[in-house]
Amino acid sequence: MLPRTLLYVHASDEMYGADVILLQLLDQLPPAQWRPLVVIPTDVAYEGRLTQELAQRGIDVVHYPTAILRRKYFTPVGLLRYFWRLILSTLFLMRLIRRERVCLVHSNTAAVLPGALAARLTRTPHVWHIHEIITRPRFLWKATAWLIPRLSAQVVAVSTPTRDHLCAGNRLNEQRTMVIHNGIDLQRFSDQTSAAQAIRRAWGVPPEAVLVGMVGRFSHWKGQAHFLQAAALAAQAHPTVWFALVGGVFPGQERLVTEIKQLAHSLGLADRVIFSDFRTDIPAVLAAYDIFVLPSTEPDPFPTVVLEAMATGCPVVANAHGGSLEMVQDQATGYLVHPTDAAAMAAAIGRLAADEECRQRLGAAGQARLRACYSLEAFTAKWLALYAELVRDG
Repeated sequence: MLPRTLLYVHASDEMYGADVILLQLLDQLPPAQWRPLVVIPTDVAYEGRLTQELAQRGIDVVHYPTAILRRKYFTPVGLLRYFWRLILSTLFLMRLIRRERVCLVHSNTAAVLPGALAARLTRTPHVWHIHEIITRPRFLWKATAWLIPRLSAQVVAVSTPTRDHLCAGNRLNEQRTMVIHNGIDLQRFSDQTSAAQAIRRAWGVPPEAVLVGMVGRFSHWKGQAHFLQAAALAAQAHPTVWFALVGGVFPGQERLVTEIKQLAHSLGLADRVIFSDFRTDIPAVLAAYDIFVLPSTEPDPFPTVVLEAMATGCPVVANAHGGSLEMVQDQATGYLVHPTDAAAMAAAIGRLAADEECRQRLGAAGQARLRACYSLEAFTAKWLALYAELVRDG
């Protein structure tokens, strides 16, 4: 019996959260049962990092200027452009579904609408994988929360806060939405000591320094500015603490990096802050950190990088909203602080910086929680069971 074709409609061509989780899921598909086909958008000048990973695995990829919900479309002219592209994308995907005999469409992120429309019009089972908590603009939250369950046989949220936010936007999500937490392959994070030491040397971090860092693409809500404000306060009380910000920027928003670097200089942190662009060796980077910080100023649905930090035994300081509320156990695996309180974040960093034994204890507890609650095996088993159920019912 030939494997059945699964069509994945994705929103980017990078290697950040949703990209990594998609790749991880594809790696776990039994090839005798499932054949993945991935549609990657070309509406942005990506470097093609996800495409490269898929090519190395021999996974079929189709590139198309898919209609992806982006802020650039939130103008009268932009909306007209978006809806025209949505029509073309839907027609393209309908032809692809029929030609490839697709048995199930998996839309990966709420920003991808044409896959859901094409699935409905071809009567193909559809699952919508929601990685976002949309808070602004309000009309977009309400519109997507209304639409998502009506175009899906099943909606999968990456966290309970993500599901709750969908349900608050429209009650039909209570019937259609389940939670599947992302999982982590712990083997990727083993034996990183030498690589971590090499990174610290390359960055010029003194051996006695406590390195506090974050990982995330520069954006208006990922919290790089909030992180630096907390860092400036922590640095006053702890002169041996250094800081690192690792991550790239969405094409066209390079000015954000310049602004954050200027802020670091104005706060007097220029000599104690490392800036590093997108990296592929994130396990080693996280192993180089003594403390990991998630400073997102808006709810991060299920920041996989927190799990990755836990995998390295790194204690976590996170703003108390979104998926962090499920992932981090306050004062057991790290600290949860008020999302707008830089002083509280600085105090949590300071407590950990001053107490190596506490860092080790909380880090070990985080590793244990990861094994118990967020295993790759559980993540894979739930998705494979869902696929089998939807294809059978379809």
